[in-house]
Amino acid sequence: MGHGRLKKKTAVVTGGASGIGMAIALRFGREGANVIVNDVSDSGEDIAKEIIQSGGSAMFFKADLRRREEAAALMQAAYERFGSLHILVNNAGVSGGKSVVAAEDKDWERIMDINMKGSWYCSKFAIPFMIESGGGSVVNIASTHAYRTQQDHFPYQSSKAGMIAMAYGICVDFGSKNIRANSICPGFVETPLAEEHMRQFPNREEKAKAMLATYPLGRFGQPEDVAAAAVFLASDDAAYISGTTLVVDGGRSALQRAE
Repeated sequence: MGHGRLKKKTAVVTGGASGIGMAIALRFGREGANVIVNDVSDSGEDIAKEIIQSGGSAMFFKADLRRREEAAALMQAAYERFGSLHILVNNAGVSGGKSVVAAEDKDWERIMDINMKGSWYCSKFAIPFMIESGGGSVVNIASTHAYRTQQDHFPYQSSKAGMIAMAYGICVDFGSKNIRANSICPGFVETPLAEEHMRQFPNREEKAKAMLATYPLGRFGQPEDVAAAAVFLASDDAAYISGTTLVVDGGRSALQRAE
């Protein structure tokens, strides 16, 4: 059960069919929000139904956010259905990458089109409706890769750093309209996308053990950990928080191993 922290709020959650996005959508529903679950997968319909069956209010809207007109239609549909729009969670994204030298145009375009352009389009078309609704909160799901990264993660880390910078811009440009914008930087979170990444390693168990040793809390993140942070930033509890970045990584960023 939630505590009604998002009661009477309308929220769009992109990439809401699985992983972090699914956890955020479900948690928002428990907190009383009208939830618009967006994804390119039809399984997003199941998430919307689960919210409704649990006593919440939700709808599914399939849209490819790389396409300007589909992002605009998503926000229009949300506003028309519920008569307001207060929260946008820019979560839809892809990972992967290569080195700066090895990356090709297609690598850059695939990641930037979804992670950055999709978040830009959604913000562009959501903010006017937020202003009409009396204010709102944009929450970008970035990554700790924006601060420190691993080999062969360009342009992924660049896209996540860009999402943080975009939140800063929204904060500065629209603060006077009661629009807040913040970012969450998760560490390694156990999601289907993360599992797909781990499958590339032949020594998967050894890799996971070595990674886990860098997390002071002794466990990997769960989607619900990020969802809890998203609820806070989207809610009135964070009414005076804008232009900030919340790291949700189990303390990994604090650890410096002795050489």
